[in-house]
Amino acid sequence: MVPGFDQDKTFSYCSYACLVSVVGLLTIWVLPNTIALRHVLLGVGVIASIPIIKKSHFFCRQSIWELLPLLLLGSLFAWVLIHLSFFSLNFDLEFKEVKTLWARAILGAILAIGLSIALQKNAKLRPYFFVALFIVSLINIGAYFYMSAISPEGTFISFFNFVDRFVFKKIEAAYFGVLAISVACGNIVYLLGTPSSKQRAKAITWWIVGIAIALIASIINITKNGIGGGVGLCVLLVLTCMARSFFQGSRSALKVAMSLGLVGAILLGGWQMNRLFASPGWDNFIDDVKFSSQIDTHSGWRKNNPESFPIKSNGQMVSGNVYERMSWATAGVRLIKAYPLGYGSINASFVGMLNHAQVEQELESQSHSGWIDFGLAFGVPGLLLLLATFLSILWFGLKHSGQFGLIGAWLAIGLMPFGLFSEINYKHNFEILIFFIAFAAASAVGIKGIKFQTK
Repeated sequence: MVPGFDQDKTFSYCSYACLVSVVGLLTIWVLPNTIALRHVLLGVGVIASIPIIKKSHFFCRQSIWELLPLLLLGSLFAWVLIHLSFFSLNFDLEFKEVKTLWARAILGAILAIGLSIALQKNAKLRPYFFVALFIVSLINIGAYFYMSAISPEGTFISFFNFVDRFVFKKIEAAYFGVLAISVACGNIVYLLGTPSSKQRAKAITWWIVGIAIALIASIINITKNGIGGGVGLCVLLVLTCMARSFFQGSRSALKVAMSLGLVGAILLGGWQMNRLFASPGWDNFIDDVKFSSQIDTHSGWRKNNPESFPIKSNGQMVSGNVYERMSWATAGVRLIKAYPLGYGSINASFVGMLNHAQVEQELESQSHSGWIDFGLAFGVPGLLLLLATFLSILWFGLKHSGQFGLIGAWLAIGLMPFGLFSEINYKHNFEILIFFIAFAAASAVGIKGIKFQTK
């Protein structure tokens, strides 16, 4: 028993309730028309998390410095209230989001802290949470095979047709794929630092299988940001394993690197299939990026779902997905420079700021970059607080280097670049983002006296 840690039936029951609510949320978060059920699960989870946080003496056991990741996240919530009170450019809209979206985000943060404590304390709960991270990927893969089985042709349907028919959006597969792969990478690195055993080898194998499942789901959903984010994490993991093998002579790390290389080679065929079915965003990518960033010379980016895109100097049409993302990102960065305190709305910051700046346009969406959208919403101070939160999670996670410290660090590594080119700030995606930032922060902080058990 850890000194000062209240271990009783209430703590145990609350831990299970917290886990059940999170597994439920991970299952339905991406489904439409589930807001009422999400409220119920959030409520149950928060009610269960409060005794967990209290009985663990989580905040009392740490110094102010050690709580820095969570304090920075809390400062972000404080900045939102300050912004609403003094700097809002659309008070009614911002106030509405504070009462709804931000309220759910705060509840999600409390739930995430409670979950992290419960998992750190009780190793038996961890497999259920880890498996739940792959539910969205498994549903996507299962749905693809089901739709293929019932198709009139009796053959595998094209990925494009699957995406067009399925209820999930492409971002869901990419988002949860990157989150799951990040947690998998953290666990693999942790396991490589534990004594060699059949149990360790089996656990690492399952995590590699999980990474493959998440990547397959991204390929099926023809999502470039999901494939790019997942492959980027895998490359970093391979480099980490190779470095461990070189400096420490670890054969296990070398085997993991080779296994991931094999997985990558197998999925390379899927990548090529993805290129066949996806929009041609990779061809002439550099030229398209350069052209798209020159938003003063073309106005196609101002229209919502245009019938055609601008023609480049070589006579070719610019790739639509690259054009929209790069031109909107360029416009977004300009607006952040012009209005460094932000607009105030998570869901409508891009269009709202364009209207405020009297830029003629017909857009209805965000900029496709989560961090640009957040900067448009809460300005440079909001971006700096968010960046500081991620960096502190990375620092403390690597410093503590236990299982949950590494999970927190790898979540930060996965989310920081992924947010540059993905809409992770829109509606329920924002709630998911805050939940996992809070989970990563609490995991990076850890609990004094608990030595990140493996059993």
